[in-house]
Order: sequence, then C-alpha cells, then structure tokens
Amino acid sequence: MNKRIANNLERRAQFALFVTSYLPLFILIIFKQIYTNLSFLNYGDFDLVSINLFIEKFGLSIILSFVSIYGYYGAMKTLNNIHKSSENGFPVKITDIKNKNSESIGYIATYIIPFAFQNFDNWLELISVCFIIYIIYRVYINSSLLLINPVLNLKYSIFEFEFEENKKLKNGILISKNNELQEDDLVKLYSIGNKMYYSKKIKK
Repeated sequence: MNKRIANNLERRAQFALFVTSYLPLFILIIFKQIYTNLSFLNYGDFDLVSINLFIEKFGLSIILSFVSIYGYYGAMKTLNNIHKSSENGFPVKITDIKNKNSESIGYIATYIIPFAFQNFDNWLELISVCFIIYIIYRVYINSSLLLINPVLNLKYSIFEFEFEENKKLKNGILISKNNELQEDDLVKLYSIGNKMYYSKKIKK
C-alpha cells in the first residue's frame, strides 16, 4: 500500500501565513492608532510614566509592524519554496472541484472587520486583542483556514476538490495559481498538510 506522508509546514511558515491573512487588519490598526494618538508624539521626560504612555499609545503599532514585515517576508519565502518543491508532487486527475475563494470574504467579515472598530489605546484593550488573535491563531494552524487567506487570494485561488488515487476517491483543499481548474484537469499535487495541497496544472 502506497502511503503518502504530508509535508506539514513548519510552525514559522504557519505563523507567517497566519500573519498575512490578518495583514489588512494589522495595517489598519497601525494607521488608526498612530493617527489617533499623533498629539502624544512629542518629546517629554524619559521616565516610567512616559514609557508606559508610549507603550499604551503606540506599543501595538510597533509590535504589529515587526510582525507584519516578518509575516509577509516569511509567507513569500514559504510559497516560493512550496512552488519549487511542487515539482516533486504526484500527478492526479481532478474528478470534482469547487472554487472556495468566497471563503476569504467571510474570513474578512467574521474575523477582521470587528477588530477595525476597536480602540487600541490602553493596556486592557491591547492585551484583549492579543489574546483573541492568539486563540484564532491556534485554531487557524490546525484547520483548513491555513489556506483561507484574503491576501494570498490576490495571486492564488482556493478550491475544494476530489481526485482519484490508487482507484480510491479522495478529497481536500488546494491552492493554485491557476484560477480556472476544472473537472478532468490533470494536476500535480504537493501535500502541505492534512488534506491540503499546492497544485500545478499539467499541460496536456
């Protein structure tokens, strides 16, 4: 029996993909916090009160700026590595396929928009936001949400699909640069997790 082991992404790669899925929100929070607290950007005494005020008013923006840069760079590097490794994937014929790009719209509405209307200028709100995002991250990396990413959808498409391997029908989620995959298309699949794949279309 031919058993295929999933090439599960490293934690750093998963974290980078998670960050890119929230990149629009992080950018919005950064600009909103800085714009709202511009009046606090003046030099004062360098003491605990000043440091505490600076962290309250701009701490989240600084953290998210570093996280966003790391996440974007990491995600691009991860996808580039996956694209190269996909040459070692296995060929299959698609038997059924459904476009799931609309899932990203729901992702934005459910997870991103509610945060956009929060204030981020005190310790309680800062800790609350970080805690909620951490909980979502834990759910994210252990589910197919790993591929539900509005930023990646600018270049890639997401599909729920079915294929035949060793005379057995199997299903999963795939991400591909080709947004016009159809039934009976031949593709090369590269496993990136449990029932998650990166695909390249095989030219006939």
